[in-house]
Amino acid sequence: MAHPDDPELALGGTIAVWSETDPVYYIIISSGEKGSWDEKLTPFEVAEKREAEARAAARFLGVKRVIFLRHPDGEIGSITTLRLELAGLIRKLKPFTVVTHDPWYRTFHPDHRATGWAVIEAVMIARDHHFYPSLLELGLKPHRVEELLLTPTDEPTFVVDITRTFKKKIAAIRLHKSQLKQLPDWERRITRRAKVMGEIGGYEYGEGFNQLFI
Repeated sequence: MAHPDDPELALGGTIAVWSETDPVYYIIISSGEKGSWDEKLTPFEVAEKREAEARAAARFLGVKRVIFLRHPDGEIGSITTLRLELAGLIRKLKPFTVVTHDPWYRTFHPDHRATGWAVIEAVMIARDHHFYPSLLELGLKPHRVEELLLTPTDEPTFVVDITRTFKKKIAAIRLHKSQLKQLPDWERRITRRAKVMGEIGGYEYGEGFNQLFI
C-alpha cells in the first residue's frame, strides 16, 4: 500500500482474520512524510512517527513483518523502479494473495492509483520467466500469485466477513494517532462502508475487494 495507515483503513478487519492462520506482510511504499498539517514538524519527524504507528498497528493485528520502501510521499507515480522492486519482493516472499489499491477506484490521492498500477505490473513481472533476467541472477525465481485483491473498490466481487474483527480494525486505526485529526468523521465513514460491504456479502460488517485470478 502507498502510506502507513492504508492497510488498516482499507482492510484492517481482513488482516486480523488472515493473521490468525497465515503469515501477513506489509509492503508500504512511502513513509507518509508529507501527511501532516503541523507546520512545526519536519518531514523526517513525520516519517518517523508514522512508521512507528504503522509498526504498532501491524503488531496489534498480528502482521509478521512491515517493509518500508521509503519512496517520496506524493510522488509514487514518478518512481520508475517501483514495479521491479515489488516484483523482486513478490518472488522472495512468494505470497498466495497480494492486496493493493484499486487503480480504477474514484480516489483523491494519486499515490493510491500509482501504487495499484505498479503492483499489477509487478505481479506479472514476478510471474513470467523472461522478465528482467537480473532477478534470476539474484536467485529470485518466478512466482505466480494466485489471487490479486484490489481495495477499496467500486465493484466488489469478493467480500470478507469482518463482523468478528471489526472492533479490532477500529482499534488498529486509532493507533495512527498522528492522522486522526486529518480524517474527519473517520469512524462513522469506516463503519458505514463496512456495513454496506457486509450487506453485499450477507454479513453484519464486511470488506469488499475486486478479485482477480492470475
